[in-house]
Amino acid sequence: MSKYIPIDLGFEQYTKLDDSLNAKEYSKILAEISKPRYAPVPFAEALKLYDESKLVLEDKVRVIWVHDIERPSDNWIAREMAEMEASFGFRTSYNIRMVSAATQELRDELDAILALGHEIQYQYEDLVMTEGDKVKGRESFRSNLAALKKYFPTITVCYAHGVYKSGFDSTDLFKEDGVWKTELLQECGINHPYGELYRFCAKLKEDLGDKYYGAYESRCIGGDEFAAFLRNTQEGGVAYVLQHTTGWYNRYDIGRIKEALRSGVFF
Repeated sequence: MSKYIPIDLGFEQYTKLDDSLNAKEYSKILAEISKPRYAPVPFAEALKLYDESKLVLEDKVRVIWVHDIERPSDNWIAREMAEMEASFGFRTSYNIRMVSAATQELRDELDAILALGHEIQYQYEDLVMTEGDKVKGRESFRSNLAALKKYFPTITVCYAHGVYKSGFDSTDLFKEDGVWKTELLQECGINHPYGELYRFCAKLKEDLGDKYYGAYESRCIGGDEFAAFLRNTQEGGVAYVLQHTTGWYNRYDIGRIKEALRSGVFF
């Protein structure tokens, strides 16, 4: 396993906090997405449906539902989210960084998420780990993916972690002169040409135009905003919903999270 310590994580973030999921807030999303007009799927399943020309449904909004686990201490809150989603009959994707699988205790929580039917996928930051060296970054990606697959062999796709303060764009690992290269993904162990989530979203936007919808936590924070985003989509469209587990603790006031994220405190 990599010895890399992410530059955007402090000591406090490695400590398991005595808190729980803000179920009241999270249930607002679950209540909305339970409506018959939505058809949510995790990332790898969405790719399979895309290949079969079954992703787009004329009478429903297809939702590609993913979560980023940013901190090792968030594995357990992710498990609570996964349990709540499963109780509503949903399957989603959880994207993990290398540090999320560093100990057996952390891996046990990820195994519990898998046991509920959800996906675990690789949230990579290898170009940051290698300080912008693409050759070493690809070597790092291959090595880290192989290490993770020893514990989670169902990992098939990846998603870039945005370490904005580093100055590096993680997706450049798979590009030449700013253009995505399928062969670079394949060389690194990602076999699907759209097996990187940013690339897949760009393809969906190209295919669907204004019937592709993206919800990121820069624009949607808390249950009300995510639910409103979903209500503003149209049947026959595809909505990509990204949530970070960090923002769903009981101890966090939603109003303060909005203020912090939107005033540039972190990014």
